[in-house]
Amino acid sequence: MEENDQASMSSANSYLISASLSLHFFWILNIFKEAFPQIKNFLTFYQPVGPLLGLYILSSLVFVLLLIVFKLVKIGDQKKAFWFFVLSCVIFFFLVFPPIFGPIVDLIKG
Repeated sequence: MEENDQASMSSANSYLISASLSLHFFWILNIFKEAFPQIKNFLTFYQPVGPLLGLYILSSLVFVLLLIVFKLVKIGDQKKAFWFFVLSCVIFFFLVFPPIFGPIVDLIKG
């Protein structure tokens, strides 16, 4: 019984860590998308939607790839995984907010 609980906890941790890292990938790529026209063009798969579709597709792919990796590599500490997820959500919230990521884009552009 305890082994089954440990397996389900490790599975939940892999989802939390994968989602957290995917959120970080999303906001970083979002900043680069705004700073570099080449990245914006690369992410524009369908012109009416613009680069947002590419951003979501790549972030989803990163989530799936990380989920596969973290299913193989067991993560045991659920408390740390949870708080990493919460912190990632807060960072994501602020760094996709234009008044905050705008100055960062301006710094990168030079």
